[in-house]
Amino acid sequence: MTTAVRSGAPRESFARSLASGLVGGYDVEGPRVRLGVLWLVALIVATVLGGWALGVLMALVAGAAASQSAAAWRRAGRRPHQIVAGLTGLLMPLAAAVGTASLGAVAVLAVGAALAGAATDRRRHSSVLADAGLTLRCGFVVGLACSSLVIIHRLEIGAAICLVLLMCAYDVGDFLVGTGASTPAEGPIAGIAAVLVVTFAIGVFAFPPFDWASAWVFGGMAAAMCPLGQVLATAMLPTAESRAPSLRRVDTLLLVGSLWAWALWGYLT
Repeated sequence: MTTAVRSGAPRESFARSLASGLVGGYDVEGPRVRLGVLWLVALIVATVLGGWALGVLMALVAGAAASQSAAAWRRAGRRPHQIVAGLTGLLMPLAAAVGTASLGAVAVLAVGAALAGAATDRRRHSSVLADAGLTLRCGFVVGLACSSLVIIHRLEIGAAICLVLLMCAYDVGDFLVGTGASTPAEGPIAGIAAVLVVTFAIGVFAFPPFDWASAWVFGGMAAAMCPLGQVLATAMLPTAESRAPSLRRVDTLLLVGSLWAWALWGYLT
């Protein structure tokens, strides 16, 4: 969720781009702390209000993230379909609020829409499959991640609240320590430490649906996957310095959301 400012060549190597996504500099311009607090409050309020409130919030963020990612690729000379990408990100969390069957139907429709959008683009320079794949890369990944939080809410509201707290704890530690740190790894390490502190509290108070042992299992997933989600967000963009603030807002959710949804389904059934 941290927005990073990075410098480098117009097209970095894949490995260097991924490294920049994890240990790059931090954007300190503007009301970053206030926006972070507002995001945390909005997430908690939406989670408490219910699945539809959370679905609408995540749909707005996912739609914006997908559209911004597609716009970044178009500026780089590629031709993902920005409207299809944005609608994919927007509709998947809303469908998840209805149920997993609806989410699956929207996912199938998104593939068809991406292929149709690429086939009808007269200005494309790549193959239909390449442009359709790039459209799905922009919209499907973030749409699935944001849908995962909605699905977790449908399974157990307490688990959704715990995941929100863990993600935000990581962001706080990563941003506060990473800003101005002398070494690039300090931010992610601080974020992981913050996740472990919140995990300890969840385990001690046995916050439903977790007990001491399960809290550490799920908290360990968050500690491992949150920084990798930042890396994945960078891999989804043409360069590490590409600006997609809505994607960076939910980057820590990209991997942990789906993993938690899968693991929670098995834990509760």
